[in-house]
Amino acid sequence: MTAPLHITTGRTEEGRSHLTATGEIDLSNAAAFRDRLAAAVSTDGRLLVDLTRVDYLDSAGLAALFVHADRIEVHIAPLNEYLLTVCGLTQLTDVRVIRPDSADGTA
Repeated sequence: MTAPLHITTGRTEEGRSHLTATGEIDLSNAAAFRDRLAAAVSTDGRLLVDLTRVDYLDSAGLAALFVHADRIEVHIAPLNEYLLTVCGLTQLTDVRVIRPDSADGTA
């Protein structure tokens, strides 16, 4: 059973734009993810894309990230670290692994 995709946008306490996705990003909902990502990307700085609670990310979701690689920073859970490394996204943008057991949420 797939976990539904939930997307929220807003600003961090520091005023930085962010998009947070939870659930699974696959072919069935990648268009919604792509559209929300495109709408959230701005020219006033890099968008923080929080995927730390994404359990599954397929090639359609990855494609949406690649389109905006020069304008985003991605936070992921260790589960998706290998995927983003192998596909090459880590070579195009900042990708930070956030470990759930760290006290301050850092890698």
